[in-house]
Amino acid sequence: MTNRVFLTGTDIAENPKQLLKAGALAATLDNGSLRWILWNGTEVLRGIMFLVRTPGWGTPAAQISNLDISENTQGFSVRYDAFYGADQVGVRVRISLEGHSNGNLTANAIIQANAPFETNRTGFVILHPLAGVVGTELDVEHDDGSSRKLTMPVQISPGQPIMDIRALTHRPRRGVSVTTRFEGDIFEMEDHRNWSDASFKTYNRPIGLPYPYVLDADTAVFQTIEVSILDDGSDEVAFEAVNIPQISGQKLPVYALPLDSLQAVEDALPYGSVLADVAPARLLLRYDFTKENDSAGFGSLASLLRATGTSLELQVIVASGDGDGADAELASLAQRLLAVGINISEISAFAKIDEQSFQPGEVRPTHPSEANLLSSLSRHFPNVRHGSGTPAFFTEFNRKRPDQDLADYFSFATTPSVHAADDASVLETLKALPHILNSARVLAGNKSIVVGPAGIGARINPYGPSLNDNISSLREGMAAQDPRQRGLFAAAWHVGYLAQLAPWSIERFAFGAPVGPFGLVSTQQPYARSFWDDVPDGSLYPLYHVAKWISQAGGGTLTAASIEDDVAKIEWTADGKRRGLLANLTQHPKHISLNGWVLPKGQLLDAKTLERAAENDHAFTAAWSFPQDVTLNSYAVIHIDGE
Repeated sequence: MTNRVFLTGTDIAENPKQLLKAGALAATLDNGSLRWILWNGTEVLRGIMFLVRTPGWGTPAAQISNLDISENTQGFSVRYDAFYGADQVGVRVRISLEGHSNGNLTANAIIQANAPFETNRTGFVILHPLAGVVGTELDVEHDDGSSRKLTMPVQISPGQPIMDIRALTHRPRRGVSVTTRFEGDIFEMEDHRNWSDASFKTYNRPIGLPYPYVLDADTAVFQTIEVSILDDGSDEVAFEAVNIPQISGQKLPVYALPLDSLQAVEDALPYGSVLADVAPARLLLRYDFTKENDSAGFGSLASLLRATGTSLELQVIVASGDGDGADAELASLAQRLLAVGINISEISAFAKIDEQSFQPGEVRPTHPSEANLLSSLSRHFPNVRHGSGTPAFFTEFNRKRPDQDLADYFSFATTPSVHAADDASVLETLKALPHILNSARVLAGNKSIVVGPAGIGARINPYGPSLNDNISSLREGMAAQDPRQRGLFAAAWHVGYLAQLAPWSIERFAFGAPVGPFGLVSTQQPYARSFWDDVPDGSLYPLYHVAKWISQAGGGTLTAASIEDDVAKIEWTADGKRRGLLANLTQHPKHISLNGWVLPKGQLLDAKTLERAAENDHAFTAAWSFPQDVTLNSYAVIHIDGE
């Protein structure tokens, strides 16, 4: 049990998955969904699943019963009943999934509410992978029978790249075509890369129609998905359309330690010395005028800045709905900082509604404009750099595009658990980051880009009234706390994130927090934490050490960055020394070679060393020599501190 807690922060295991095969067709059954649908080893679809979305965009888990699975060399079938919601007021769905060795796959659903049921969306969802779709030509058949060809853009679409879909054909490799046909409603496609999902999502009921809508208890709804695969025997693999920048001596991003409020400053102060050892280049304070109501915390902020010896970047959320009111708020903030002798290095300001999501073209409430806010920043903070972008996720950056001429830098954040929160989906989001960075670079022009705060949980919810508290430490989407944040999983995931950021010349990377759900340092919390509740406050989560290593890397000269065979790798030089970070992004051992290194030395963070790492024990922190061949166990991270 403890080992599982070390890996994912929770002793709750995910449900087992089952591989189903029919000749060249293979798919993985995962909680009633078919995932990673392969043809002769090539992924043709990322998933076929049935989802119910409630008002507020909640996604209740299916209660599955009457599960029946059969499989032979010619085909497989899966049948079950799924119930969503509460007794007497939920939705029951009879689902059947059938795959055949000839390349045909069918999904059927009979949907029956047992009382009038409000929903934003109920039906099948099809996920297409990025490889073999982005930058390729698709055939689209619309509901009226008309057809057209469309090249899927490399740039991420802020809205729906394809509307009104009856059938869609893509070609994951030369000689293979995959046609997906939809019946039972109007379907459209969403560019999931906006939220860092490594997929395109096709779903029923267009977002442009009113929602929530009501499923009638007296009327059953039928939906069918038919997939047909044609193969002429070619073996050319799918290609990735995003061109990763050539590594040519660019600098690694500096590390910023986020502070989500002035209360977070107070919580961090007792651990100032241990945070100083991380040596972040910046503290990143989010100051929200709708939540902060006094100046008492600025003295503590000054103390924390002195303790950590770092600079301050501010991200301000203004409460006022007009430019004059926002200007007055920013003027008052400048005076408060001056009163306690705080100098800042960077500042951005956003309207409160910029934390919310709006569809492209949707009318937004009255709010201070980007130009208003940047003008106020120039007036009240004249000698610092001024930022813009979004205080939310890349989606909102893409939908409310900035004026490249107004700001010195542009910011956005991501979270991997907007749509799916299982381990595999969270790790897959790393594959979408090059697509996000490629699109962000176009939006920002030649201006600097700063990324984060990033994390597995979410700090804000642009799509609903609040975050999910997740006090039970499950794997849940849009959660205020995610157990994996305190396990080796998060340590490896953040190294993978940096490996994807590094080639794009990003200025700053922010993640973690001093304490709390995103914390680097363990303290008692209002929810149970296996293992961590039994060690002293001030113990160090695995992410602490990754933050320290990434902080040390900041400003170093990049020499290599990649994710290959699910191993993330970053190498750089600093102070005349060669250094590196490698992380196993799976729960299976990975055997790696360090033959390119001469007597490498450093630290290995894994389940065997985690307890010593939590104590900051000398046996962990002291550099030791590695052999030329090293085994990285589940979500292990190796820090090479020189040769």
